[in-house]
Amino acid sequence: MNSEVERPSFLSLPDEIILSCLARISRSYYPKLSLVCKTFRTLLISNELTVAQLHIETHEIFFHVCLKFPDKPNPSMFTLWIKPGQILTNQLEKNERSTGDTRLVQIPSPYYYNVPFYLVMVGSEVYGLSQRNDPSSNMFVRNKGDIFLCKAPNMTVARAKASAVVFNGKIYVMGGCMADESVNWGEVFDIKTQTWEALPDPGPEFRFSSIRKIDVFQEKLYVRSNEKKDSVYDPKEGKWNVGVKAHLQFHYGGKLLILWDKVDLSQDKDIWCAVIALEKRHGSDEVWGNIEWADIVLTVPSSYVFVNSLETGF
Repeated sequence: MNSEVERPSFLSLPDEIILSCLARISRSYYPKLSLVCKTFRTLLISNELTVAQLHIETHEIFFHVCLKFPDKPNPSMFTLWIKPGQILTNQLEKNERSTGDTRLVQIPSPYYYNVPFYLVMVGSEVYGLSQRNDPSSNMFVRNKGDIFLCKAPNMTVARAKASAVVFNGKIYVMGGCMADESVNWGEVFDIKTQTWEALPDPGPEFRFSSIRKIDVFQEKLYVRSNEKKDSVYDPKEGKWNVGVKAHLQFHYGGKLLILWDKVDLSQDKDIWCAVIALEKRHGSDEVWGNIEWADIVLTVPSSYVFVNSLETGF
């Protein structure tokens, strides 16, 4: 008598075991894993997976960018993906894409939902602002050693995909609300007093622009936008000024990450990325940089818009 023996399936395992396996896999593979089956998609965007990663200390720092294309109604989220074990090279002198796999990979929409927070770090605490499409005034906080989030005092207005930066123990939050919200378009949270205070109005021209990023340089806040000029806020003076346009710079695993674009032969734009290791030489206060790798990570239509960037590590 012949009878077919049913082969055991990975999906027949309890969710707890599958979560434990997924938590040990680099998040570089999550976009592709989300396409395997519905069960994977559900687990990959679950809070239980985040808890599992924190329990076994496998949470990673990842860099995301949000881009808007002319042929799509909604922005698309991408993550910087580096093929494990790849030998990284500097392609600046060759001015061409390498044959390796270092690129911005689009995050499928179900997984995009699990990029929930814009994170800023203040001492031993991590603060998170919602990055989902629905406006929210909520802010969350957790200690580095904790797993679960706690509610922090609410912002004065609801925001969607706001930008933030930490300076002198305070969290500065801008944008993400109605552009005609002149009173509370920007606000600052004092960690010591646990209170919010409105920033001066930068003016309608800047309020209606799209913020790419906020940098701190020489005790001033440089707000990078998609306009021809950036704006600079001086916290001591409480005043706004016009700033000089610059490449986008980010902290990435203790190193400096720089993004810029360049028109290619087909009139599209190549987005370049470079990672620079910084060090102080002996006997000098000067900071030296060494380009570890640089490459084209994505080719996009020339009319694309850089919406914002996000580093996640929850």
